[in-house]
Amino acid sequence: MQSHLGTPRAAIMAVFAVFGAIFGTFAGSVPQLIAHYDLNSASYGLGVTVMSATTVVAMGFSGRIARHVSHRHLLLALMPVIWVLLLLLFTATWLPLFFVFAALLGAFSGILDVIMNAEGGAIEVDMKRPVYTAFHGSASLSIAVFAILSSVLSTTYGTWASALAASLAVAVAMMMVFANVPSRVLPTQADNIKAAKRGPAFTRPLVLIGVAVGLVFVAELAALLWSSKLLAETAPDLAALSGLGAAFFGLCNAVVRFPGDKLRARFGEFHIMRFMLCVAILGFVGLAATETFAANVLFFAMTGMGLSLIAPCLFAMAARETPWNRAAGISVAMLVAGLPRMTSPTLFGTIAEIASTRFAFGMCAIVLVGSFMAVHALAKAKHQ
Repeated sequence: MQSHLGTPRAAIMAVFAVFGAIFGTFAGSVPQLIAHYDLNSASYGLGVTVMSATTVVAMGFSGRIARHVSHRHLLLALMPVIWVLLLLLFTATWLPLFFVFAALLGAFSGILDVIMNAEGGAIEVDMKRPVYTAFHGSASLSIAVFAILSSVLSTTYGTWASALAASLAVAVAMMMVFANVPSRVLPTQADNIKAAKRGPAFTRPLVLIGVAVGLVFVAELAALLWSSKLLAETAPDLAALSGLGAAFFGLCNAVVRFPGDKLRARFGEFHIMRFMLCVAILGFVGLAATETFAANVLFFAMTGMGLSLIAPCLFAMAARETPWNRAAGISVAMLVAGLPRMTSPTLFGTIAEIASTRFAFGMCAIVLVGSFMAVHALAKAKHQ
């Protein structure tokens, strides 16, 4: 009997919304968080690097965890833990705790990222039609809502208030997962041995997927975690609205992602990714070249549109590479993606400190050219 709370698809969309709420809340409170811990751009970048490093390591182990624990149980356990870590990160006052809680938040978020994407891939197979980008659209819309909400609440009341607001999304998603997400049959020991023998190895497609998505992550992290700082620098008197950059990034991400599955079916994933990367590159060039608040918000929206469908397409491809354990394929790709993801925040922060935040955003355009080249190589490899 179908629960009144919805379907498995709706429940996983709620989980993606929680993921977006956590990072939207973080992104919207960056200036206040920096002031709270008395950080500079370089030390903040180091903290985000630590968080990214633990995320990558945790993602690499997520496929193994999924062999022994169902997606349903992992989702129910991870969401409240992640919210508690966000609250602790936003309320602690001792500087070393910033790095400790950032590291833990990154680790548990990394596992959640892989598991929710793996379950999303399984649901797409169950439904026998493209539905994957809508999940990511839910995360993007949530980022938009919670980024601007977080910047207002953090400026008005303090960072604790913005963390508290995210708890509602966690509670709703947990109820929906409990009511609707099934405990899928776990692989047997024999299945695990067979899967270990056949992969997932670091195959050419998975490596190229990892490179492409890793460079996209560099740009996404920059837009989400540094946009409020750029806007606060551009117009200090509008600090309460500094979350608009991440908000418009997330909103335009969502606007494209919700119909994205129809675009995937009609035009093909590779054509879409090439076009969207060109849009994103132009957006980052615009951020480097303009110095007004309104223009910056517009170009953050443009980068959000451009980056909207690339990661979902690549995640779906990685999951298809290892149908016997979709989390494992995603884990391998994320390990490859780890190097740029781990190093970019410190590099971005250092460039921002030495040159300017605006110049660092301009460097993201060059990074995305590398992603374009990886996608092109992946297309050739898949059609050989």
